[in-house]
This record gives sequence, C-alpha cells and structure tokens, in this order.
Amino acid sequence: MKRVLLASTALVMSAGIAAAEVSVGGDGRMGVVATNGGDVGFNSRVRITFTATGETDNGLTFGGTIRVDNGAATTNAIGADGEPTQNPKGTALLNTGGGVNGAAGSVNVAGAFGTISMGDVSGAPEAAVGDANQRSLTGLGWHNELAYLSNSGKPAARWDYTMGDLTISASADNPGPAGDQALGGSVAYSIGDVGFGLGIERNGDDTHTAAGVSATLGDASVKLVYGSKEDDDGSVGAGDDQYAASGTFVSGSATFTAFMARNFAEQDHFGISASFDLGGSASIKGGFVDGDSLTGGASFDLGIAMGF
Repeated sequence: MKRVLLASTALVMSAGIAAAEVSVGGDGRMGVVATNGGDVGFNSRVRITFTATGETDNGLTFGGTIRVDNGAATTNAIGADGEPTQNPKGTALLNTGGGVNGAAGSVNVAGAFGTISMGDVSGAPEAAVGDANQRSLTGLGWHNELAYLSNSGKPAARWDYTMGDLTISASADNPGPAGDQALGGSVAYSIGDVGFGLGIERNGDDTHTAAGVSATLGDASVKLVYGSKEDDDGSVGAGDDQYAASGTFVSGSATFTAFMARNFAEQDHFGISASFDLGGSASIKGGFVDGDSLTGGASFDLGIAMGF
C-alpha cells in the first residue's frame, strides 16, 4: 500500500504549478531458485518506488517515478593529485547514471495532446503488443518475452494518445554515438475483453514488426504475440521470426499460467508458473522453465512475493 508523503504541497518552482504530491511504495521477494540445472540457492530483493505527480493551474498534469535500485550510480571525482575527491562526509561528488541522465526512472507530462514520457520507457511497439505472460518468482530468464529494438538508447521518449478504446503511440531512442536511433510507431485497440496491438520499429539496418492479440473469457485468458525482423534489403529468412503464447487460469486465490516461445535464435522454451494470493499484497509464487538455451537443465523458483 502506497504511503502519501507530501499531499497538496504548494510548489513555488514556477508560476504555473498548482500542487504536487509524492507517494512511496515498493515490492520484495524471498525464496529459492535454481538456474540452468544449477544448485538451489537463496534469492531475495527489496525495491522502494517513489512516484511524484502534479498539476498546473491550466490542467496540465506531470509526474515521474523511480525505484531505489534505479538510483544513480556514483563515483568519486578525481582531483589534481590523482586521488578521489570526496566531500567531508566521504560521499561521492560525481553522479554518473540512473535517474540523473534518464537511464532509469521516467518523467511524463500529459494534456489534451496526449502523454509524453521520457527516460527508461518502452518503445511504442512494446507498449502496444507486449509479451506473453508468466508468474514465476524471479522471471527465470524471461523467455516469455519478445526482443524489441527500442529502449536501448536512453533517455528514450514516447508519445501516447488515447481516443476511447484506441491508443496510438510513437517513440524514439536517444541517438547513439554512430547516429543510429530506434524509431517506432504503434496502434492498440480493444473490443470488450479482446485486445489487439500492432507496431513497427526501426534501428539501423533492422526493421521489426510486432503484433499481438489477447482475450479474456471468464476465469481464463490467452495472449499471442509475434515479431518479424527484416534486414535493410527487405529479406526475411530463418531466424528472423519470434513468437510466444500464454494461457492463464484463475481459480479462487490461485492463478496458473503456461507459456511457450521461440526467439530469434530459433530456440524453443516453455514454462509453467503459479501464484497463490495470501492477502495483504503478498503471494506465494513459483515457476518452472525449460528450453533449448538451458543446456544444463531446467530452471525453477519458489518463494513469497510482497507488495508495499
């Protein structure tokens, strides 16, 4: 449960700002995991998330979010004597990453024009199409996910505009040193419990087209996603397709999910996972994944996931 730290706090940073607030939440996990047939070991993590929101006098909304583990990496500046330069308390003076330069976290502004987000944000095709589902404790390599071309050059930017059940998006990565820049566009539409997504992105000589469909029928839901990558000459050959499918079923406090997927390297994977809701934003989660890339054996995990 999120705790509101600052509510309706007047800001004097600019004349147009009316009020803003910051809330804090997070998640954690603890359990055991074995990867690629390896030994069983412990796994734990805690992440605290800060979310800031505000609104101007004319109704323009803005905000941002960052996790503690997304915070800036720090190093010491080097002085004239070649030794690290520190402040009196010994903390670093030079900040080199994370939310400082948009490599982690994100900020956004929204109005009648839609929403513009910048930072560590997904490209337009990924936002519209997404991935197949799974519910393991740690992700177990996330073999259920498609490989997208966008979100490699950060801060990335994305524009979303929603009209009823239709959302159109456009995205651009920060240009790289060689001038390469991922650009993408997408459209998503939903009809009741059925959703469709289609997107295209280009980075360098590669063009990737992705499409997906999802549907919910009572306690069951399915999702299918597909991606095709083309070279600059328009050719499509072996190894240029990826796809994944998942099915989910809810029974009381338990949720079961199964997926199968093939990646660009023509490796097949499958997995099953389940979660049991304990109440109070805590659940027991576990999963099993096997496939071509796991040459040493299958991976599995089991433990407790927590939300704060």
